[in-house]
Amino acid sequence: MASKLFSAVKLGGKKAPTQLKHRVIMAPMTRQRTGGDGVPGPAVAEFYRQRATDGGLLITEATNISAYARGYYGAPGLYTPEQVEGWKAAASVTP
Repeated sequence: MASKLFSAVKLGGKKAPTQLKHRVIMAPMTRQRTGGDGVPGPAVAEFYRQRATDGGLLITEATNISAYARGYYGAPGLYTPEQVEGWKAAASVTP
């Protein structure tokens, strides 16, 4: 029996499914590379760029949704405009 690991798979519902070219998915890893402001910078973008594959899926590290919900120093956030822009820059470097 042939492995399905490198075959395509569709994720999500009928309205907006996502098609992956293979089933290799990178699990989230805590990187702590953002400093005190939680803004993803060039180091974060480079980390994900190095691991991105065409048609694959990367699950980002734990990301804070509020300044009051920060679990540890260096974790990225997604609650300020600067953090959102940092994530946009990180996402744009992937294939």
